Amino acid sequence: MHKLNFNIKNIDAYHLKFPNEKSYWEEYRTTEKENFSDRFEFRSGWQTVYATKVETAVLKVEMTDGSVGWGETNCPIGPEVTKVIVDGIIKQMVEGKEFQDPYELWNFLYDSQRGRGYSSGYWLDTLAMLDIGIWDALGNREKTPSCFLFGVQSPRKKIPVYLSGIRKSTVTERIDEAKKWVDSGIQGFKIFLTGNIEQDLAELDILQSNVPNIEEWMVDNLWMAGYEAGVKAKLEFGNRGVSFYECPLQPENISGHRFLVKEPGSPIALGEHFRTHYQIEPWIDSPRALDVYQPDIGRTGISDFLIQRNMAYKKNIPVTPHMGNGISIFQAATLQCATVSSPKYLQEFQGGLAAILQDSATTVWKYSDGKFTLPDAPGLGIMIDENKLQPYIVN
Repeated sequence: MHKLNFNIKNIDAYHLKFPNEKSYWEEYRTTEKENFSDRFEFRSGWQTVYATKVETAVLKVEMTDGSVGWGETNCPIGPEVTKVIVDGIIKQMVEGKEFQDPYELWNFLYDSQRGRGYSSGYWLDTLAMLDIGIWDALGNREKTPSCFLFGVQSPRKKIPVYLSGIRKSTVTERIDEAKKWVDSGIQGFKIFLTGNIEQDLAELDILQSNVPNIEEWMVDNLWMAGYEAGVKAKLEFGNRGVSFYECPLQPENISGHRFLVKEPGSPIALGEHFRTHYQIEPWIDSPRALDVYQPDIGRTGISDFLIQRNMAYKKNIPVTPHMGNGISIFQAATLQCATVSSPKYLQEFQGGLAAILQDSATTVWKYSDGKFTLPDAPGLGIMIDENKLQPYIVN
């Protein structure tokens, strides 16, 4: 039986920026940018702001027993805010304090601000980053992959994946890029569309017809469809065999999603905008507002992910972790969680972000033949060279 108690000696958080890398969207629809600055950009048809260069926040936690872990949050816009929270608040609250397990730490920090309404946003992003680092340190201390500490029997050893986005400017280039990934063994693709349903269906049709023999296609509307368009899209995507339809309506619209779930067509997938199990409860209770649950580990952390996972399973809702804008630490944490998630759906994979930290990090997670294999390495399975990390640190 592995022990999960710990005492935190020190925490250091870093804001990282990769000036020589492409944006999160790489070359996707590069002619359709709007209102972009040196740091932020908008894409035509989408409401969400993105960073022009990949930015993130990472954290190093050292225990009094000498074990070390690294965490990362999925916070691409203003990640320096999470560093301020660590430096100015959390360090003083937790360093030198004994905790029985990571859940006690998460609850302690959540309770400390819940009465002030800090139930989401940057406060929870920071908790997720620390929580991931704690699980990494515990796995390193216990000399086992972190997933074997989750209390789940028989984590999966093989994790088939789908590519998140075919990130090229034109449809022709996207077809060529997709075929390259097919040659690598990839088993599915998720495509990002605008909510203009006629255009969306045309894009899906041409990709499916030119890239055959793919097991799964997923569609993400990035909250932009609207209800009437969403009903039509859900039906048409279902007719085309789309495995799930992600983020059709605005993220606050629980009633709209409840109605949409009942309409015929592809299953509705949601989850990336939630941080806590308190938030998901009304969405998975009857009448539920989603069919597939996609927690983002860079926002839930590992501890609350496990609680959310169990809640979803009790409602017979499959779980497949969302993998958003994070580099190798976040990706390793997500894959650890994927080992205890539903095999019904492929796991999301951010191919373009996987190697950004490769000169200062060594990961034992290796993509091959369309899947990842659980490595026999402790913790999350990633080692950071702090000296080589220095050029990316924003002071």
